Amino acid sequence: MNEGTGWAGTGADDDGSDEDRALAFTVSTVWREQRVSCPHLDILRAWRDGALAAEAAEFVAFHVQEAGCPYCSASLDELTARDDDAREAPMQDLRDRILRSTVGALRSQRK
Repeated sequence: MNEGTGWAGTGADDDGSDEDRALAFTVSTVWREQRVSCPHLDILRAWRDGALAAEAAEFVAFHVQEAGCPYCSASLDELTARDDDAREAPMQDLRDRILRSTVGALRSQRK
């Protein structure tokens, strides 16, 4: 162990000081906090839509479902909500146009 570095074994110095514990980290902590293995949003969307190659889909499925990445799960939820909103807006616009057209046609027939 390098004296004073807190990087070997448990990651803390033998004296057990709070400062050393605060500086201690593991590879998994760094990967999780820096989101090193998180796929890009476009990759998540492609995976959700079933458009990824088998190997890539397997990795993303493991990352999201098995490892349970909270960031990617939240990103997928947000992508789904955005896509749902995008689909809903044109339908609402279509309904509004049909209503205006129908009201206009009915008014012109009354005259």
